[in-house]
Amino acid sequence: MTVIAGTVELIRAARNLARLNVRAGESVLVLTSTDQHASLHDSLLMACEEAGAGSVASILLVPPATRAAYRHPPSALAAAAAADLTIVATTMAFPRAYDDMTAAILAAGKRLVLINNAPPEDFARGGARGETPELLAATRRLAAAVSEASRVRVRATNGTDLTVGVCRPCLVLTGHADDETGFGSFPSGEAMLSAAEGTAEGTWVADQFGQVVYLRGQGPQLGLLEDPITLRFRAGRLVEIGGGGAARRLERILADADDNARMLAELGLGTNPMARAIDAVENKFRLGTAHIALGDNRLIGWRGAGTYGGTLTSSHHIDLVVAGVSVDLDDRPAVRDGRIVLAEE
Repeated sequence: MTVIAGTVELIRAARNLARLNVRAGESVLVLTSTDQHASLHDSLLMACEEAGAGSVASILLVPPATRAAYRHPPSALAAAAAADLTIVATTMAFPRAYDDMTAAILAAGKRLVLINNAPPEDFARGGARGETPELLAATRRLAAAVSEASRVRVRATNGTDLTVGVCRPCLVLTGHADDETGFGSFPSGEAMLSAAEGTAEGTWVADQFGQVVYLRGQGPQLGLLEDPITLRFRAGRLVEIGGGGAARRLERILADADDNARMLAELGLGTNPMARAIDAVENKFRLGTAHIALGDNRLIGWRGAGTYGGTLTSSHHIDLVVAGVSVDLDDRPAVRDGRIVLAEE
């Protein structure tokens, strides 16, 4: 790809983010870091101004020597709390979705967008190209249908056959930071359900990707899975793990976790047709995939956690992705062959 083509893609992705989130006349803060490429910073500033922001400013942070116990500078926290919208474009050297920066912004009643694919070459491609009104509408339609159901069944040809109960609304996650949750994950695309605790029954065969969010401390990641992990659930609890090297890596992570890290916390249904099967969080947003999460679900929904979050408290939140899923809502088809089929019913 030429430099010019890469620049055009970067600008297009920044515009997608800004059009979804910047409101006319509001103040926008772009939070980036010295280890981030300047082209991302510059593209975001331009896109936010173009989208009609009243003011656009930026803060450049120095990455910490370690992510453990990192705290943002007070000046950065104060600036974010004062801005209407903060775009977090730092690299993965920093804490991300559940940290003091997020807490300060949500407590102030403001909004933030967290860029998942921090390197410009990733941000400009894949899932960011799917952040359109059509993606938001499709995800809202699926989330509304999940919310109205009493149970969700996910199957795949790899042996996955898992059913979870529904007891609370399903969250829409598409990169749009609304007033209710105050949080947007960009790029994304997911109908995100804090499943009814204690209801998961069946088998989940993760064969794509795993991500471990450490809410306290830090530790190893799973990443792209070298072989499938078979997880069996009874009454919401993980009772058996089978597989090869990837399964053993997950077992070691769980051995160092609390007891709730073995509880099924979340079911996510991917909705983004442009998301890629890469070694990054974008993997779990692919249309035609689904993922479960073990561990904590009380923070799901961010400022709207009282509506969307669950009752499980854990030091871990572990996502595990399977591809090629069929999804039924109370026996009504919802996803087939990589398509949301609700509109066809």
